[in-house]
This record gives sequence, structure tokens and C-alpha cells, in this order.
Amino acid sequence: MHSSAAAAIRTGTGLSVLSAFTFGLSGPFAKSLMGVGWSPGGTVLARIAGAAVVMLVVAAIADPAGLRTAHRHARTIVLYGLMAVAGVQASFFLALQYLSVGVALMIQFLAPLLVIGWAWATRGERPGAVTLLGTGLALAGAVGVLDMFGSVEVSLAGVAWSAISMVCLACFFVISDRTSETFSPLVLTATGMSVGAVAIGCVGLLGVLPLSVTAAETTLGSVQLAWFVPLALLILVSTVVAYLSGSAAVARIGPTLTSLILLTEVLFAVLASLLLLGESMSPVQIVGGAGVLGGIALARLGGAGGRRPPLPAPQPAEYAATDAPSRPTPR
Repeated sequence: MHSSAAAAIRTGTGLSVLSAFTFGLSGPFAKSLMGVGWSPGGTVLARIAGAAVVMLVVAAIADPAGLRTAHRHARTIVLYGLMAVAGVQASFFLALQYLSVGVALMIQFLAPLLVIGWAWATRGERPGAVTLLGTGLALAGAVGVLDMFGSVEVSLAGVAWSAISMVCLACFFVISDRTSETFSPLVLTATGMSVGAVAIGCVGLLGVLPLSVTAAETTLGSVQLAWFVPLALLILVSTVVAYLSGSAAVARIGPTLTSLILLTEVLFAVLASLLLLGESMSPVQIVGGAGVLGGIALARLGGAGGRRPPLPAPQPAEYAATDAPSRPTPR
């Protein structure tokens, strides 16, 4: 019994690290496409639509009954698709036009603090001392990430798009909180991605969000690649594998520990951006980033978000049957 529990912890930890690593690669993969003429809208549409097809197949195999009854949750699916899928990813990719992957991700990762404030304002769930300490540390770290008083110039447009992504991610947490015990998270994610793809497509057809794509070769590191290579990696590795491994990790070690390990996504993203795109952060921004991650970790350990999983991601039906939080991160 003890050995099986230890094996589950080892497996869950490994899956969490895998999820963080693969999520961390999404920014560099996407930015390599945008660097040769793909618009943020075209990139996010390709990612969501491709992942939706794969995830629908996975859901049809893993939870066919949930997929057949998904229409009963149409309102939730639409809201999830618009905010937690299309909103999070489109605004994040738009932010990448102006900011480095690391800075944009640091701002987005402040979303749990909005959830803490929401729970306090709407349900009277006053955060404890450790959570408040973590919140203060994360906000102080955010000042460092923006390097407001330093020599690094941070684009206000990029900060604004990252802030929108943060709000959409917070909405994702709240929506998942209200549905994870009544609706399969795997089916919610698969159908929500479908709605998100349709929404981005419609906005693009109206001319609000350009959907530009090219067949030009891209560059990752010093390697020239055909355009479909980073796109396939973005869909299969940084979306499907990232979501499924994160979901499987939650089912084995729970949402709180998984969410703490998933904070390493920022570290992987910064390293990947340095190696693949040549991007770097200033020393002040690195210290600020450590403050953000440390603050969010303290807030989690203080109980904030304990009932909320970490990703904008799919979680299998078995997740709801274990220690499922009554709520994500796609993420």
C-alpha cells in the first residue's frame, strides 16, 4: 500500500514536471511562427483548432458518455470556450508581440491573486496570513518583472494584453471551480476548445483579428524548420501532451501539489526562450519573477486555490472522482 502510494507520488510529480516543461515551450513555438509573418490570431486559431480535433478524439475514447451529454452544459461550454480558451490564448499571443515570453507569462501567472480577491468579495472567504503574505510578495515581484524604475523599457500594450490574459485565466479558474464536480473536465476542455476555435475564426472573418499565416521557414535556435514543424509541436506537445499530463498529475497527487510544481513552467519558458529565441530578462526582472513564483507558492500553501486546479487544461473524469477541487491551469 505504501509502495503504491509512493509510486503514485513519483509518477504524479514526473507528469507535473512534464506538463510544466511542455507548456513552457508554447511561447517560443508560437513566437517562431509570428516571427515569419503569422499573426497572433492565425497562430492561436491553428493551435486551438488542431488541439480541439485531437482532444475531441481523446474525449470520445475516454469519456463517450460525457461527450454525448455535453449539450446539457452548453452555457458553461460557451463561456469556457470564449474566456478560458480563446481569451487566454489570443491575449497572451498578442502580448508576445511586445514582451518577452518570460515577462508576459509572469504577468499572466498573477491570475490566482484575482481568484483570491473574487472569493473574498463574493463568498466572504477571507485569506489567511500566509496567503496575504504570498499575495504581497507576488505583487512586489510583479513590480520587479515590469522593472518600472530600471533601464528596461516594457511595452504598455504588451502589459495590457498580458493583464487581459490574466483576467481570462482567472475566469477559467472560477468556471472550472463551479463545474469540475458536475461535468467532466476532459469533455469541458475538448468542447471548449472547439467553441474557442469557432470564436477566433468568426472574429477573424469579421476583420477584427487578422488571421495571417505564411509558408515561410521558421527558426528555432539556429535551426531552419518548415512552418508546420513548430505548429505541430505547438499543437501536439504544448497543448495536447501538456494538458493530458497535467490532468493525469492532478488525479495522482492532487491539485495543490500539482499547481505548485507547475509554477516551474515559467523557468522552462525563460530557458526555452533564451535557447530558442535568444530572449533574456534583466537581473531585476529575474528577481521579480522569483518573487512572483514564491508569492504564488505561499498563497497556494496558505490554502488559496486549494480547490482549484492549475491549468487552462483538460482534466479527465477520474480527476473529479479523486480529490478534485471544485474548480484550472490553458492554463
